[in-house]
Amino acid sequence: MTVDIVKLLANRYSTKVFDPAKAADEEKIEILKETLRLAPSSINSQPWHFFVISNAEYRQKLVDVCWDSNKGKMTSASHIFIFAARTDFTLDDVKKVEELTADVRNQPVNEQRLGYLNNYLNSMEPAERANWVKHQVYLPLGQLLMSAALLDLDSCPIEGFHPEELDQLMGLNEKSLTSVAMVAIGHRDPEDFNQPDRAIKARFPMEDVLTEIR
Repeated sequence: MTVDIVKLLANRYSTKVFDPAKAADEEKIEILKETLRLAPSSINSQPWHFFVISNAEYRQKLVDVCWDSNKGKMTSASHIFIFAARTDFTLDDVKKVEELTADVRNQPVNEQRLGYLNNYLNSMEPAERANWVKHQVYLPLGQLLMSAALLDLDSCPIEGFHPEELDQLMGLNEKSLTSVAMVAIGHRDPEDFNQPDRAIKARFPMEDVLTEIR
């Protein structure tokens, strides 16, 4: 079966109002979780951890760390995905990834590649490395949004929250993690004002955003 990707993306939108009475199917949530595990990252670093929160009482706690515009999504969406970045990604982690690769491929560790990756990581200042790690988190986030659309689930990416407060609430500092973004998942309220048939999607024309060099 082929999917009309363009039509799918034209109809995907950032859901502003979810239907609290209509929860996302758990089988679909399991698929979304697997799409996160399979997401790409620079040098296959996977410097992240994801949290999926469906518990109503815990979602209520998230209200307090969000901007006013996002508070309602915490309780009306059935699942909140939280994307956290590692704050302690080191050469040991690079080695662990390379050892995993060698193990699953039943081959020895590629020492030449390991040396190259170590040099790459060592070339970054601490602030640059932290920024690099956070950028990786947006790769699985984008993959989650697309996957949700394929599963006929509605979603909304969220950066409108207070990371320090969320980190404290979830004890992320003790886990060497810091929150980067959220995604609310569920089903739209039929009256959501931001649906494409009510708020036409505004995108620049192709010639303004893409140059093709043949």
